[in-house]
Amino acid sequence: MLKELDVVFLLIGLIFLMFTLVSFLIQIKKKKGIISLILSLIFTFFAGYYIYMIIYLKPIEKKFENYSSIEKIIITPKLEKNEMKTNEIALVINLNGNSIKVNLDDEIEIKKNATFTISDIEGIDKENVKVNLVGFIGNPKVNDGQDIGYKINYKNIMKNKALDQKGEKYEIEIKKDDKKIGSVYIKFID
Repeated sequence: MLKELDVVFLLIGLIFLMFTLVSFLIQIKKKKGIISLILSLIFTFFAGYYIYMIIYLKPIEKKFENYSSIEKIIITPKLEKNEMKTNEIALVINLNGNSIKVNLDDEIEIKKNATFTISDIEGIDKENVKVNLVGFIGNPKVNDGQDIGYKINYKNIMKNKALDQKGEKYEIEIKKDDKKIGSVYIKFID
């Protein structure tokens, strides 16, 4: 750093000396004095830029050299109370006496001859939540789109609501306040 400061003081001294000589040249010969003044201004500009880089930019650059070896940190924002964490929501399906939790966007395979019940949903406030197996009507008198608690088997599902050509894959929609928040998929196998 000492050598750089010596260069800065040398440049400032040269600039001062050049403008002193220019003032003498202008008094002796105006034309040569004006040319000297223009050349002195150009030199002053470049010297000033060099001084700016040494005095101002070099210390900043040295401070940021320490940060180049630090790993990046990814900060995820906290969810507000009214936002739902969809990765924690799970359907509870009772199949052959066993409770199975299925997360949103997951698929579960169930045999075609099995009977199951969607018994609960976890990870969400249950008020105004509807769980609807598309193609199944739990209560034929009032089709409200709520299929929690009904016994379901492959025979009772409308095959035209299947997601695939074979009629084996179906969607269970989860809605809160009539807004879809996710789905779980059921694939019926032999």
